[in-house]
Amino acid sequence: MEGEEDVIIVKMRVLFSLFLLLPLLLAGCWDRVEIQDRLIVMAVAIDKVRTEDEKRNFYEFTAQLTEAQALSGRINNPNISPVWNASATGPSIFECIRILTTRVARQPYYDHLQIIVIGEELAKEGIDRALDLFYRDHESRPKIKLVIAKGRARDALELDPKLMPISGRYISTLMEEGEAKTARFPKTSTIGEFSGQFHGGTNCVLPALRIENREAKMAGGAIMRGDRLVGWLSDQEIKTLRWLNGTFTAGDEIIVKNGPEHESNVTTFEVRGARSRIKSKIRNGTPVFTVSIRGEGTLAEDGFDHKPSLEKLREREKEISQNIKENAEKLIAKMQKKKVDIFGLYEEMRRHQHSYWKQHKKDWDEVFQHADIHVHAVTYVRRFGQFK
Repeated sequence: MEGEEDVIIVKMRVLFSLFLLLPLLLAGCWDRVEIQDRLIVMAVAIDKVRTEDEKRNFYEFTAQLTEAQALSGRINNPNISPVWNASATGPSIFECIRILTTRVARQPYYDHLQIIVIGEELAKEGIDRALDLFYRDHESRPKIKLVIAKGRARDALELDPKLMPISGRYISTLMEEGEAKTARFPKTSTIGEFSGQFHGGTNCVLPALRIENREAKMAGGAIMRGDRLVGWLSDQEIKTLRWLNGTFTAGDEIIVKNGPEHESNVTTFEVRGARSRIKSKIRNGTPVFTVSIRGEGTLAEDGFDHKPSLEKLREREKEISQNIKENAEKLIAKMQKKKVDIFGLYEEMRRHQHSYWKQHKKDWDEVFQHADIHVHAVTYVRRFGQFK
């Protein structure tokens, strides 16, 4: 009998414990905030400003806040704007965000942040410290897009796009759609990718944003030595860079030649795919690189004649290949003069010439300036269309 009573007591204790735990399981989302009560931050712009005494540099932090109900049209009150660019100035990004709470009645929600725009002046001083909070904060995602604005970053959020009501979302979509159709700006970069490149000791090129005639234009790139802006690349130079690093997946290459009576004839090569390969070796203490580029595509336009032949097709392929090679050599010479390796040669040395890299990794910019770099390019025209 005593054994049965002990079993009953144990069962009662287990049931009692379960009853105590049950309310915790039924609590539900105790900290939930309804979507219509959130102020969603779609974009952030960060600029550099001077204090009134001109002794310190502060951050000007602009958050693009969106009101969900106003965007959906459920609120007809003309006094409530669906989009609001709220700014604050402070010595740190965290402080700026806290200052915003003194002006914004609801807490901004950063989980849906699409893009961070950095102003030109701040980029020249370095952007790693400005991004540090976004690296660490649990609300930030490593896939947030990162761009450098020519001029003030805040001006980009003040735009009024014709196709979308939110300028931050418009710029983000412009990057996504443009990457699939053209190679005139670098492959979309995120804060996670930039952090890996910067802390890994490599340079990079970030997408450049220009404001022209109150419109956003994604073209060209910002040359970053570490986390500092040291120059700009044109959209044509970005196309060349993407040939060199093998990311030219969509776009065109144009050949302009003088025809009869000095008329300009244009051949347009629509790129369907490209890849590149880098080989390295050490010769007399100097690194020697061979970059092999291979591309293929279709002949989109040919202003010379309408009588295609295999001989003319091979001639066009040679012209396109030579044009790519010449542009690549010009870009490499420009970057060697600036002492900025944006081609991934530092990483190539680390992987395949490790002992040499270990000796020169701290003065790689000087070594890169005197490196011997050879470029070989070959292209293939797979289709040339149908004449009607």
